[in-house]
Amino acid sequence: MEKIKVGILTNTHGLRGEVKVKITSDFWEERFAKNAVLYIDVDGRTKELCVVNARLHKGMLIVKFKDYDDINQVEHWKGNALYIFKEQLHELNEDEAYYHEMMNARVQDIDGNEIGTVVELIETGANLVLRVRGEKREFLIPFVKAFVTMFDKEKKIMQVTMMEGL
Repeated sequence: MEKIKVGILTNTHGLRGEVKVKITSDFWEERFAKNAVLYIDVDGRTKELCVVNARLHKGMLIVKFKDYDDINQVEHWKGNALYIFKEQLHELNEDEAYYHEMMNARVQDIDGNEIGTVVELIETGANLVLRVRGEKREFLIPFVKAFVTMFDKEKKIMQVTMMEGL
């Protein structure tokens, strides 16, 4: 089964088993909702985790998992990825895409010239921003229809309209 990374456990928070998570997924409110099931690979095996609660704090999520009530139970998880399985994803509309589908997509201008590759997705609150790495530099492109005119999920090719200054 294919794994989809939804977060990276960066640190513990307090003494009662809460952890800090860097979000790497779209729909984070759904992924980290109460009773949502996530997975982590630790000590050579996969653990199933049930979310008790999650809240935003200084750009990170603070997450509490069921049956993990002490810092000593979660401290060795630092640096590990939290994930779901592809089968847990819901269908999207035709003009929508999941983050994992956009990562490493080739980016072209409207004439088909290669611009670079999507290396990071940044949530700004207003809209998603793509960090694109080209041969000589990196640049940011807002993921809005004015800039991103087409995305082929199967071929992992994104077409963008380059504005002056980009």
